[in-house]
Amino acid sequence: LQRATIGDVDLSKATFDRIAPSACTFVRCDFRKATLDRRLLPLFKARQRNVFRECRFDGTDLRAIDPGGSRFERCIFDDADLQGWNAVTAEFIECHFAGRVTHARFYARPWGPTATELEPHRTVNEFRGNDFRDAELVDVAFLMGIDISKQRWPESDEYVRLDRIHQRLTRGRAEILRWKDLEARGEALEMVQALSFLYMQQNDVVARRAEPGAPAQPEVQRKVRSTLAAAL
Repeated sequence: LQRATIGDVDLSKATFDRIAPSACTFVRCDFRKATLDRRLLPLFKARQRNVFRECRFDGTDLRAIDPGGSRFERCIFDDADLQGWNAVTAEFIECHFAGRVTHARFYARPWGPTATELEPHRTVNEFRGNDFRDAELVDVAFLMGIDISKQRWPESDEYVRLDRIHQRLTRGRAEILRWKDLEARGEALEMVQALSFLYMQQNDVVARRAEPGAPAQPEVQRKVRSTLAAAL
């Protein structure tokens, strides 16, 4: 398929040995509960990107799929399994996310070996208007300049939003160095170092106060993020 528009198609029970569309637009297509494995990788990693507009990915297992340079507009990802997603060249506009989203990274600028091969070429990944209010974000990061103010976030106290993150990390580290508990202080300093690296090119962040499975104990994580919140 080349430069085709595929509209109102139910693909939820379809299986393919191989499909390789290029520069296509999928409109209101239903991928719910479809089996998207590596055979369908070209669906998302086409050299000339495909656009998905108002498509349904509810409950879809997307762990084996790299979104590549695809553009998703007003798509629904409720209860989709995005574990391991590293969306370095994908774009998301006004999409809805609900349920547990784990171990995922979203980027505002293309980077990596495929960044220079994008067609059409671009230096910015559009990422705006996305709704995460009904999502549980676990080890999910928004990086390289994503505008936090242009998304909708969970209102739970489990999350904290911090602007000027690098100034906060600098001042927070100075405060942490005064902690008397040596074990907690060591974990906190390692956490600050990891956050400094993770958010190297990001200014404003949204994060859980305590990430399950993180190296630092939950109470240490909460104390670090409270320290960062009070740093400025």
